[in-house]
Amino acid sequence: MKKRKRKAARQRKVNTKKGKRMEITNTDGRAADDADRISELPEHILHHILCLLRWPKDIVRTSILSKKWKVIWESFTSVDFDQRRFQNHKVGASNDLQSPPVEEQSASFKQVFKESLTAGYVDLRLMKFILFVENTLATRIEPLPSIQKFRLHVSSFVADLMTPYMNNWISVATDKNVKELDIHVKKADDVYENVVSQCYVLPQVAFASRTITSLKLHGCGMDVSAVIKLQNLRELSMKAMRINENVVHKFVQGCPLIEDMRLIKCHLLKFLHVSTLPKLKRLEVHEGSNLRSVKLEAPNLETFWFHGKKSSRCKLILAGCGNLKNLMLRHTHMADKSFQERIAEFPLLENLFLLECHALRRMTILSDKLKKLSVVRCSKLKEANIDAPNLLSFEYTGIELPFSSMNASQLQEVKLHLKSQKQKFHPLEVQKFVQGLEAKGFKLFLASKQDVIIYEEMRGIHLLPSRDFKIELTKSSRVLRNLLNSHLRQFHPKTLILMTSPSSDLLAFKKEIMMNKEKTPSCCKYYSKKCWRHYLEDIRMFEFSPSNINPNTSFELKWRSSPLSLPEDTDITGMNESMVHRDTKLTDIDE
Repeated sequence: MKKRKRKAARQRKVNTKKGKRMEITNTDGRAADDADRISELPEHILHHILCLLRWPKDIVRTSILSKKWKVIWESFTSVDFDQRRFQNHKVGASNDLQSPPVEEQSASFKQVFKESLTAGYVDLRLMKFILFVENTLATRIEPLPSIQKFRLHVSSFVADLMTPYMNNWISVATDKNVKELDIHVKKADDVYENVVSQCYVLPQVAFASRTITSLKLHGCGMDVSAVIKLQNLRELSMKAMRINENVVHKFVQGCPLIEDMRLIKCHLLKFLHVSTLPKLKRLEVHEGSNLRSVKLEAPNLETFWFHGKKSSRCKLILAGCGNLKNLMLRHTHMADKSFQERIAEFPLLENLFLLECHALRRMTILSDKLKKLSVVRCSKLKEANIDAPNLLSFEYTGIELPFSSMNASQLQEVKLHLKSQKQKFHPLEVQKFVQGLEAKGFKLFLASKQDVIIYEEMRGIHLLPSRDFKIELTKSSRVLRNLLNSHLRQFHPKTLILMTSPSSDLLAFKKEIMMNKEKTPSCCKYYSKKCWRHYLEDIRMFEFSPSNINPNTSFELKWRSSPLSLPEDTDITGMNESMVHRDTKLTDIDE
């Protein structure tokens, strides 16, 4: 009787009397109107949710959820036109295309078709894309008073056909007071054999907007006479752009509020000088092959990322950046003296990342602010002295451990990857380094393609020469278990050795791995890609407990070449239905 009453309480109560609305009541007495709390969020938050959806079709589908979602979709102000999403349907010669009868062709189709013939080729994909953008702008964008974001990704640009259209599309966006403008253009040289493609030159309207706060350009060109005045621009990104220092200077002078600037593969750029951007907080310069010098005077700069080409001998002058907190350098020709001068200029530095600084031989770091240090593939580094008492994370990749002294009493995690020319593991170097961290409660994780060894305590550690190992030290048992799961998924090693204490959290993992020998795992039932448990064919366990050393558990693992096919595996297409039935049964049991 109680079961029936609880079921009845969850049923929909319909009041058939005129003037009374339908009410849905749950077991706790709350009206069902409160169940859909997402729809009650402010409109700008719902628009942000739509921005997070990857595909336009998913955004359109939200319009059928309710009348409110239909209104939200109709007022959605972010548009994304990506040519890659159109099927690749290209016809080599114009007379190969069987066009529709004239009476079935719209005026837009006939215009695009005519212009395609004039250009000497026909690409159905490109024609469809142009018509789609034209139609969307006319039907969806024209009624809106403004738009938040306009993104255009053209993967096969041909100047004769596309330039007039793209200029008009960008003009429409600026007329609608767009805030975020993202233009990505790839020339069609590798697509059309007989078409000489030119770089797309942005129109003047893109540089004279009072509303644009974010401008991202990829593969475009600029008129040398362009006037740049974007008074509210905060974020600027230019990649694979044909720009020089004069263009950058125009942006610096015409966009005083820039906070984030990124210049990527701008090969014509030789000199970068930034001194009049008081709000600049982040600057990234990547792979500028002809760059000769970078001079910064930005008192509020917090992050600087320089990723130089191997052949680049660029000079860095960063004296005016005393508030820098994050410094990432890939500078092949930066010598010891230059490095020490740079570090001395940044007393507030918290994060330092050095990648492939091959000219660096000796370094000394003295900092009570540094929290994270990464030294990766600095091949000639022979001596390093670190005095950073508040350092939390340390990562090193190289041939040998060059650290003569290291004062880092607050370390929480250490990642080491030692790789010599002979592909041999360095046990003495690692043991010496680990012994210096013995009092800090670290757990040691050693892993190669063939073996995994875990030491939960450093007492009695004795490492043997072997192959190239991945080495990580951590204080967290959760991180240690995640490392093990990740490595088993990737490599399927033959042996696993656990040097654990009687109170170890890994004892549960030992039981789990043995149970998988006795039963088929169900952890990945609804996933096409299975984890390591589905590949494990057999396991043999050996335990050894010396009187003065922690227990040693050794596993010999045998793997299948393909995951075990389980009869209870459910086809993904029917997953939702099966889960509904499963949830219904569980509800009945609870009742």
